[in-house]
Amino acid sequence: MSVVFKWKPSDFDDLVRSCDLDDATPYILKYMPREGPVLEAGCGLARFVKYLSDKGFQNVIGVELSEETVAAVKCRAPQLDVRYADVSALPLDDNSMAGVISLGVVEHFFEGPGRPLREMLRVLKPGCYAVITVPCVNTIRKAKYGLGSYHLQHRLRALGRRVLRGKRSAGPGRDGAPDSRRHKFRRWPVMGPFLEYRFTRKEFLAELDRAGFSLVESVPICLMDGVYHEFGKAFVSFGNWKFYPNAFGRAVNRALSAVPYFHNHMLLCVVTK
Repeated sequence: MSVVFKWKPSDFDDLVRSCDLDDATPYILKYMPREGPVLEAGCGLARFVKYLSDKGFQNVIGVELSEETVAAVKCRAPQLDVRYADVSALPLDDNSMAGVISLGVVEHFFEGPGRPLREMLRVLKPGCYAVITVPCVNTIRKAKYGLGSYHLQHRLRALGRRVLRGKRSAGPGRDGAPDSRRHKFRRWPVMGPFLEYRFTRKEFLAELDRAGFSLVESVPICLMDGVYHEFGKAFVSFGNWKFYPNAFGRAVNRALSAVPYFHNHMLLCVVTK
């Protein structure tokens, strides 16, 4: 089971433009073959399908679990090859993809990332590469988890929803999210009703290894995103899928960037079959 994210079709152009600023883009351009086929697994509004196609990549395929989102992409950009499917059960042949991109997808599976990772491995050609990102448990987040900060946030949000609605919030967990105690990754609780696991670098590399991938490189990315998520709008604002740091936000990001994995929002891994 995976979360189905509700995308806003009006965000399509902003999302495509955001690719130029995305920390994952240099790795995608380095490792994905221009002749394809390249799969964007869990593509949402297909921003990298469009971005790479515009850059001359010959065969880019997007797979997305939301039928509404697939329909929106087909209406907005009918030339793109975007298909309704589950990334944990890809309708693609074994060893058929020359590259796979999956950005912020596998952390949304209730039982963990194993099934979608194994599917990506199955469809990837031997010797080819996948670029995969997940939310990272950085140094700041480890401290927050240890202090119980995230649990407190969940409880306050749940209380607010109950007050506004006059009833208990939806979901099997007390905070409105699925109960993390039932999960393999119980150490890092899910983040609110939008089910999301976060991983330490060591934990996610172990998941990639169990799925059968060989690691090429791993890097902390989305550092300014980390400032936004951990320190809030007082340092960085967000709009049109772009971050706008003020002077304090830029200074904090420069200072914290000296320590790897201190405040990065995401972990990027390049792996091969």
